[in-house]
Amino acid sequence: MTCTACSRRIEKNLNKVEGVQAYVDFATETAHVTMSPAVTREQLVKVVRDAGYDVSSKRSESEQIVWRLLVGGAISLPLAVISMVPGLMPMQWPVIAAILSTPVALWVAWPFHSAAIKNLRHCTTTMDTLVSLGVLIAYLYSVWQLVIGGMETYFEVAAVVPTVVLFGRWLEVRTRRSATDSVRALLAAVPDTATIRRDGQQLEIPTSQVRLGELVVLASGQKMPVDGRVLEGSAQIDNSLITGESVPEQAEPGTQVAAGAINLSGALLLAATAVSANSRIAQIADLVREASSQKAKITSLTDRISSIFVPTVIGISVATYLGWLLATHQPQHALSAAIAVLVIACPCALGIAVPMSLAVATSMGARRGVVIRHPDTLGLLRQVNKIALDKTGTLTTGQLAVTKVIPVAGTDVTPDTAKAYAAAVERGSVHPIARAIVLLDTSLHATDVVETAGTGVAGTVSGVRIEVSRRPAASFANATETKAAIDGAGATTIAIVSVENRSILVLGLEDEVRPEARSAIGALTELGIEATLLSGDQEARVAAVASELGIGRHVAEVTPEAKLQTIESMKAANSGLVVMVGDGLNDVAALTAADVGIAMGSGTHASQSAAGITILDDDPRAIGFAIQLGRRTYRNIQQNLGWAFGYNVILIPVAAFGLLNPMLAGTAMAFSSVSVVLNALRLRQLR
Repeated sequence: MTCTACSRRIEKNLNKVEGVQAYVDFATETAHVTMSPAVTREQLVKVVRDAGYDVSSKRSESEQIVWRLLVGGAISLPLAVISMVPGLMPMQWPVIAAILSTPVALWVAWPFHSAAIKNLRHCTTTMDTLVSLGVLIAYLYSVWQLVIGGMETYFEVAAVVPTVVLFGRWLEVRTRRSATDSVRALLAAVPDTATIRRDGQQLEIPTSQVRLGELVVLASGQKMPVDGRVLEGSAQIDNSLITGESVPEQAEPGTQVAAGAINLSGALLLAATAVSANSRIAQIADLVREASSQKAKITSLTDRISSIFVPTVIGISVATYLGWLLATHQPQHALSAAIAVLVIACPCALGIAVPMSLAVATSMGARRGVVIRHPDTLGLLRQVNKIALDKTGTLTTGQLAVTKVIPVAGTDVTPDTAKAYAAAVERGSVHPIARAIVLLDTSLHATDVVETAGTGVAGTVSGVRIEVSRRPAASFANATETKAAIDGAGATTIAIVSVENRSILVLGLEDEVRPEARSAIGALTELGIEATLLSGDQEARVAAVASELGIGRHVAEVTPEAKLQTIESMKAANSGLVVMVGDGLNDVAALTAADVGIAMGSGTHASQSAAGITILDDDPRAIGFAIQLGRRTYRNIQQNLGWAFGYNVILIPVAAFGLLNPMLAGTAMAFSSVSVVLNALRLRQLR
């Protein structure tokens, strides 16, 4: 398929088959089909092929385009340069130009000719029709001029236009895989093998072969292969795949865990409650597929223009021929006037009007660390008026840090000494809380360190037995003083340092707000965009971050499914478009469902695959820049289309009345192309 018109055409033909309901997704080149048992795959394949397309498991389109693009670039660049500078033209240049342009006009441009033929069969016209028509007219008219000894040749046009448009097609093909890539990355979070107990033996088998209810053994450091309920053991698990939060959760008998979560400490025995396609991570992947297939496809401006412009020009050309034939009874003169209309009406600059703006915009974005993976997003950004932002890893660093140090009343141990004790016993742990505490001090060392799942870490430091834990205040000998210190820590993650069951220090840990986050939200407000903060974190912490950043609305303790539902409700209640910004696997479904998804560069591959834009340096201020760039780019494209058509349309009546001067035609084409290039370069003024 070459455009969304192709996907609609195939979808329409498939739905004509009795017992079939189909949706054809242009982005993933996939047909989602629900069919009755009486319908066979062979029937559906035949329908697709009868429509002029094919079904294949191979994806060689990108490779084919690359070869055509290399040949087209190698020929069209020198051809265009020499044609524009008369002093560089060798003897018999028209003949040389004809020879050089032939493989480009025929072989390189063949995808456009092929698509134009398919469109003709279905009585439609698209950008492919316009490119094919322009190339063939420029080439054949130039050959005719060469045969009759004329000087009005456009061989460089026949070479440059398909090459430039093909470059845009190559970019499109490269970025069309996002939904498939994000689903693949989601499912890659689940290990390929699982350790199970079966018939008294412990076996390692492929995860896909685990049966419902089977006993799964999980050692410390391993990922959950299936959804399950804990039967034996206790451990801290990293469930950030689902929640997006860096604070681990406690797993103990009766706890439900999801595939992809990481066991940070202790051994667990699980009973599989959902396997393979029924696991929660697989269901989230299905949500991504569904959201991708339902996302509105924006038909390109050029396709919409072509559907009207091409038939109109052909109609004017035919009318010109008939008019001159009736007036002069000279078929040759009538044919010349009709061809002149087609030549001058063909907006050769249209081929570069959109790609040129996108090329400049993407280069400008790259300079600011904004990678535009889907050019369509630049057009969508102009309509955005609401934005949903994930908290952890997007507006905060995603890494826990000690932000509050609260001494417990009645202790004679200084806070600095207590911090050194805590850092010493935590040094051997891989727990996210431990990694934050270790940064406090490096002066002491612990021995006899024991890490107890669900309790904490204990060790001997300078002859004193120290424990760092998250136990309830009531479990300490000085419970009243401990509770007062915990209350003083506010909406933070708590770690308690104790000696002989008496707490001496309470540490409050938070993932710190990025220093640029406040100005980023301020810039979005100035652009008239309403922000919503989304997070799987606790209500108090999310509310505190929203208040600190000046975000009016927040939604806390949300699952990936709830994030998706929030985005869908925002879209349903909104007159504009909605942006989602995130960085984790738990954000993928929401990123895909949003009108525009923006991922952070330090985030997961899945989130970046699901998003149209990636911010490389994680600076949230780049979000506002991307929206400004989108608005300016769309306006620039509209201006380019005006330049691309302007000169040519004005001269159509001149050609129709048989007054076309070759110099006028050449000047019009040159000026329209130069105007497009210069106008696109104006985007570089955006700072």
